[in-house]
Amino acid sequence: MRPSLNKNSVKTTDAQGKPSASAGFTIIEIIIVIAVMALIMITVLPNLNIVPSTEASNKINGLAGDIRAAYDMAVLHRKPYRLVFEFKTADYWLESTERMDFQLGDNQLVHDMSPEETKEAVATFEEDFKEYVTLAGKEVDDAETEHTIKPTSPLIAARSKLRPVEWRATEDAEWTKRSLGPHFLIRAIQAEHHKALQTYDELQNDGYAYLYFFPEGYVEKAVLYIAPADEDDKTKWDQLTYTVVTRAWEGLAEVESGYREVDITRDEKTK
Repeated sequence: MRPSLNKNSVKTTDAQGKPSASAGFTIIEIIIVIAVMALIMITVLPNLNIVPSTEASNKINGLAGDIRAAYDMAVLHRKPYRLVFEFKTADYWLESTERMDFQLGDNQLVHDMSPEETKEAVATFEEDFKEYVTLAGKEVDDAETEHTIKPTSPLIAARSKLRPVEWRATEDAEWTKRSLGPHFLIRAIQAEHHKALQTYDELQNDGYAYLYFFPEGYVEKAVLYIAPADEDDKTKWDQLTYTVVTRAWEGLAEVESGYREVDITRDEKTK
């Protein structure tokens, strides 16, 4: 009976019976190959930005989903909502108001007010409005009804509509504060109520930007640019920027890889 041979144990020899050079890789050669491959991986992978890019993809797609969800909530609850974007942290969250008469109007803003500026505007309004209440006259006691008749005027009657709109964060477990950080930030945003792009460079210290949703089933036409947070290498900003564009009447957000110039005054992207 011929003994069985394990092909892995077969050695190739030359004419003189010495092991042939083509027998295969030695252990040392294999170790050298592995070491070279490891060096290549260490050198190349950081430049591919695999982890940040994957994180950005997940978070930006999450933002697109949040835009759709906010649109649905405005329609479902029949009241205005807005997404608040904070430039310096790349955080964003959802707010709403009970003011059904809220409108953006035709006056486009140079920049959005911060929450602190909004509170100051409300406080200033209340202080200034006291003068108009005083000018309307004094309270009068009605002897017949034993009620006090307060002074009134068309201006006083319109007080609630003249008062700056107050917004409150949505208290919902599914709407906790989100963030595009730490690897990415909001490079710029422009919505319909803005005169121009609101940029990170100009507003990073105290900048906020808002995206409004209306119960009629409408989200502002807007474009957002999301870029890496590495300020020491701004070349990455162009290489890894994402462009997010809203579709007003559908409540959707299109996400594109790369910087794309968008004119929100038109229905289509500029070439």
